[in-house]
Amino acid sequence: MSILDLDPNANILAWSEGRKAEGRNVPFSVHSRPQAEETVELIDRLSEEADYLIIDLEGSKDQIVTFALSRTDLCVIPLDGSPMEARQAAAAVRLVQTTSSMIRAPIAYSLLFTRTNAAFQTTDERDVRQEMELNNIPTLPIRIAKRAPYTRIFRDGVLLAELPDIVMDELKGKTASVKDKAMKQVTGAIENARDYAQAVIRALVEERAA
Repeated sequence: MSILDLDPNANILAWSEGRKAEGRNVPFSVHSRPQAEETVELIDRLSEEADYLIIDLEGSKDQIVTFALSRTDLCVIPLDGSPMEARQAAAAVRLVQTTSSMIRAPIAYSLLFTRTNAAFQTTDERDVRQEMELNNIPTLPIRIAKRAPYTRIFRDGVLLAELPDIVMDELKGKTASVKDKAMKQVTGAIENARDYAQAVIRALVEERAA
């Protein structure tokens, strides 16, 4: 698997370089943002080298975003369920559709509700979902909940898979109830991430079969 970090903030690239600087492994390759005119060539090369290529895009219109969309198999558009982000997601959908018209080929896309409440669905999220359904905008069936382990990935430069051992080591000497509460957060985040990955793979398979 490879990741192409096209976001100008380069958070994924910084995470990768931080781990390497500390002598920790990075189980996938991370590539930096190229010059705009080199984007398509780089995507094509990385696609031949990796089974999966994940591209992290910035959230605004940009020539490099259009180039990347022209090569995508599935564009995942995140939103948190608020009316403001729903408008931004609608703008992203229009950009995908415009790029599709420009290259005269369909571009598959799907919305992803993220940073949601793990315990319940808010009124705003329910209303936005209903609006998307009325407008026939595809939405992944999985929600990415707002969880502390996800924040810790970038704060501490860790992998989700590393967190169970890290948390258990940190909680040595604590009561069983404290350990159980902390581990439930970690396992919940891991399961949520796994379900999301499987949903994306299913969407890709269905798109290729269509």
